[in-house]
Amino acid sequence: MYIESKANERIKNVVKLRDKQARQDNRLFFFEGVSLLEEYLRHGHIPYALFVSEDANERYFALIDSVGRDKVFVLREDVFKKISTEKAPQGIITVSAFLDNVIFLKDKDDYELLSVQAEGGLLFLDSLQDAGNVGAIIRTAVALGSAECVLGRDCADIYNNKTVRATMGAVFSGRIYIADNLSQAINTVRSSGRRIFAATLGSRTLTLGEFEIKNGDCFVVGNEGNGINTEIIGLCDNAVKIPITNGAESLNASTAAAILLWELKNARVVL
Repeated sequence: MYIESKANERIKNVVKLRDKQARQDNRLFFFEGVSLLEEYLRHGHIPYALFVSEDANERYFALIDSVGRDKVFVLREDVFKKISTEKAPQGIITVSAFLDNVIFLKDKDDYELLSVQAEGGLLFLDSLQDAGNVGAIIRTAVALGSAECVLGRDCADIYNNKTVRATMGAVFSGRIYIADNLSQAINTVRSSGRRIFAATLGSRTLTLGEFEIKNGDCFVVGNEGNGINTEIIGLCDNAVKIPITNGAESLNASTAAAILLWELKNARVVL
């Protein structure tokens, strides 16, 4: 189908998906780019619709054709620019249903299932607001395979196109949890026998590298400016700090998470 009007209803609906509430109401989200679409398809997902510019339709014809032409809408160049959020768009926007590998945790049974399903460690994200940080952390977690991410509901939206882009496609493969009540999720996991460490300073703070990390241990990383909520810190076994020089006050949240995930990667397996 060819769309040449910016007033087309389908175009308006794609623009609406920039809003989180619209994504939740329709259980749809979008992302842009060729590589992300390739990763999405590689992991077996099926697009709801594909919106492509005239130029991209010619340039990436084989990729677009593999989706099925009944799902493809070719847009006049100025119409595509209306729905794109990129400064240098590649001409492909994929609209998808919410992902099966993104699991929402809402009640006691969900939180108990989290303890059973997660075979390795868990990385809890408390109120991280930057979509780039959240996406980068998910990308690292999937790449290392040492932990699964559990996001508090007030973290940057996993279905924000900026978050999806920052994951570089990792969001399409790794299991990711969204906890309606992060405190309850942490408390349930800790009750199952796992150790949970808050990445913050405290009265009994341990230094990373000076104590043994075991397979199945979990970490909490907090908000970029305010750190971890005090209630959540109180639920953890201990606080842990990453040793850095006096030349810097702190580490970026995604950098700190990457170091913790690497430590979990090398954790001792308890038989």
